[in-house]
Amino acid sequence: MTSRFSLKNLLGRGCPSAPTIPPDLNIVIRRQHRRSLMMRPVPGGYEVYIPRWMRPDNPKVTAFIQGGLQKLGTEPPPIPAEQTSREQIIAMVNTWASHMGLQPKRISFRNMTRKWGSCSSRENITLSTRLTWVAPHLAEYVVVHELVHLRVFNHGKDFKAMMTQYLPDWQVREKELNAVRF
Repeated sequence: MTSRFSLKNLLGRGCPSAPTIPPDLNIVIRRQHRRSLMMRPVPGGYEVYIPRWMRPDNPKVTAFIQGGLQKLGTEPPPIPAEQTSREQIIAMVNTWASHMGLQPKRISFRNMTRKWGSCSSRENITLSTRLTWVAPHLAEYVVVHELVHLRVFNHGKDFKAMMTQYLPDWQVREKELNAVRF
């Protein structure tokens, strides 16, 4: 689990070595089980990953952020326009679940950066908030993918057969979704 710190909060504490940043620049510091520091641009700001043992107000962290901002610039990638609303995605889940004879116990959204969705053995479906930034037909692919996992909890032959049964062009959509970068 990561701890989140906002650089703006550290600046508010009077951290002496904090870099000067534009007031609207969003920098989130996450503590993780890792050895090195890492900074990456994300839509609307930057994420900085630091070792769990290191404090966010450590001068090494702020110097790293200052160097990162000099390399990457203070203009983060823009936040993509919403193409599919959460309400539309929930409606897709309900429509497809009914069509497939399924009923997930819970549908939730989380800020997931490495995957588009997940399904638990308790029949809960979690979808990435970034799914609102993709075209509806790609969001539909993720919805069907996670619903199929309620029946087949792997990516074997049965899973692929069921995906083909419900979405014959699922492989094309999967390739298109894998090409999306935020």
